[in-house]
Amino acid sequence: MSVAMDAFLGRALWPITSAGEALEVLAQRHGLVASDSALVSGAFDEDNADAWLDWAGQQIGIETLPAQAKVRELPAFLMHGGPALIRVDAGERCGTLALTGARRGTPAFLCPDGSVASAGAANIAAILYRNHAEKLMPEVARIVAAAGVSDERTSSVSSALIAERIGGEDVTGLTMLRLPPDADFLQQFRHARLPWRLAQIVGLFVLLYGAELWSWSLIGGATLSGRLDWGWLTAWLLLAFTMMPGHLLAGWNEAVFGLETGRLVKSRLLAGALALPPDSVKRQGVGALIGKVMESQALEGLALGGAFSVLVGLIELGFAFWVLGQGAAPVLHGSLLCGFAVLTVLMAGQYHRRIIEWTRDRLGMTDYLIEAMIGHRTRLAQERADRRDLAEDGQLVRYQGKSAAMDRTALRFGSGLASAWLIAAILALGPSVARSPAPSGVLLAISLGGVMLAQRALGAVGSGLSSLSRASFAWEQVRTIFQAGKRTAPSPSRIASTEGGGSDSGPVLEGQNIAFAHEEGHKPVLSGVDFTINAGDRILMEGPSGGGKSTLANLLTGLRKADNGLLLLDGLDRHTIGNDWHGRVTSAPQFHDNHILSGTLAFNLLMGRQWPPSVTDLKAAEQMCERLDLGDLLRKMPGGLHQQVGETGWQLSHGERSRVFLARALLQKAQVTILDESFASLDPATMDRCLTTALEEAETLVVIAHP
Repeated sequence: MSVAMDAFLGRALWPITSAGEALEVLAQRHGLVASDSALVSGAFDEDNADAWLDWAGQQIGIETLPAQAKVRELPAFLMHGGPALIRVDAGERCGTLALTGARRGTPAFLCPDGSVASAGAANIAAILYRNHAEKLMPEVARIVAAAGVSDERTSSVSSALIAERIGGEDVTGLTMLRLPPDADFLQQFRHARLPWRLAQIVGLFVLLYGAELWSWSLIGGATLSGRLDWGWLTAWLLLAFTMMPGHLLAGWNEAVFGLETGRLVKSRLLAGALALPPDSVKRQGVGALIGKVMESQALEGLALGGAFSVLVGLIELGFAFWVLGQGAAPVLHGSLLCGFAVLTVLMAGQYHRRIIEWTRDRLGMTDYLIEAMIGHRTRLAQERADRRDLAEDGQLVRYQGKSAAMDRTALRFGSGLASAWLIAAILALGPSVARSPAPSGVLLAISLGGVMLAQRALGAVGSGLSSLSRASFAWEQVRTIFQAGKRTAPSPSRIASTEGGGSDSGPVLEGQNIAFAHEEGHKPVLSGVDFTINAGDRILMEGPSGGGKSTLANLLTGLRKADNGLLLLDGLDRHTIGNDWHGRVTSAPQFHDNHILSGTLAFNLLMGRQWPPSVTDLKAAEQMCERLDLGDLLRKMPGGLHQQVGETGWQLSHGERSRVFLARALLQKAQVTILDESFASLDPATMDRCLTTALEEAETLVVIAHP
């Protein structure tokens, strides 16, 4: 390591014990948390660094995202990955670098003394992949010596050879700091600097339309005066070319604004979808959920496109009103334009009602179609053939009527309104032309130009309002999902291990007076439930269907919250432990509530562990498959654990799916494992082997079964 880099690390490196302080200060520097927020408490856990940083981020209300970059990708990460924490192990220099961004093409780091230090991306990258490079140094030294490389070039050539050899190796210890999707949306909007970008867009549009009017006034005045002045023509051409970069800049800002806003909306909707109560999701059905997904896709484009169209239209209307005020009939045209603006809004309201009715019918047909597709075999086998198409015919007739009504309204609102304005505005010139003396040709030209500009503006406003109408309905469909993603509970107050934890003996889960009802006012499924589950217990929970066994399992795993009572894990409640609860109490839900995702078998098995998996994880997954009688299945698959399975991959039988679900739960290595009817579809011999494996592998086991 060079003297300069050693001096840089001495200045910029935070001690390993100060990782929490570095996290807090860096988050404050980038506006992720308030400047007066409390510092992270608790000693840094070197053995479980990612989990500790995740807990620390939750404490102060930010999201810490562990990143993994290839060696060749490190320079790009250092330039664009900030704010981020980077763990460094460079011999005697061990600690944390606080990447705050880039300055003049060089990564910048926040120092413990509050200053900012910069260093070359290549030099920092070399420190981060030092452990990978040390193994190759003797071999590279021999190659460089044999090639006769000069002494002054030895260092750079050796670095290039090493970087090429280990370019595909993974570098860990990178943690990006971001606002979580459940943070206040306006805070995310401001943090992304979108208000400033929106102000730039408005300013650019005003300048461009002002310049456009000025350019046409130059060429128009020269033409209507009956003389062609080459100086004014040259000025017009220069002005037209000058506006081209402005148009490009406005378009670029508009695209970036749309992308960033769409990213924020999609993140919030995804967080909301994951936070929806399970019962609410089940009640809606597949078709209704697909309809909501379709509307969420439309929301972003319609809202942004409609808003920008209305914005541009309003700017054009303002310029059109000013231009008409300089023309031959300023009073008549101004009054007429105000009247048509009001008429546009009124017709937009009528169009809004029509499009809402049409969209409701369309989504209703989508819901029915999805259900009919899922139940197609049942309908063929059990529904009378002469009744099978009656519902579809009625829906299509109703949908056709709503479509025709909407098309008529859209025709009047679109081309009809624009044509009416054009005719009325030209007729309004009649009194001015009829009076004596008649207005000059220049005034008439200005009026006609204003009329055309107003027609374009009314069309833009109408088009934008149409899009906003559809966007408002899309918002009504996804509002519940969006609001479900809003943070409602304070951050957890302690860190908890993600793999096991707690004492080796004594109570692990305790419940006192637990009560739960699926809906408010309904009869409780569970009432007055008391229990204690000790570490190492093997519990069989039996009962009739509908007795609340699966509901209790969902309460224990944190998928549902009790309406009453106290539930403790290692003596702490859900509020205290936070999101880590589900990592410590896991379950294999019933078959109809479980799923094989489209992906590799390894991904489906190791969902509860880190991803991408380590060699140890893959070996553990393979061993678990062998113990659960899935070894023959692995040997049949061309890709083994990396074979694609799920909807589009290798099709698994009912029993194979059950054993994958069982393996997935056992591989999570949680404190408590709950198996909900996981053995129901297995033959006696296979069930015996799987149960034996579960008893041996689970730390604490709860098995739910019918009597």
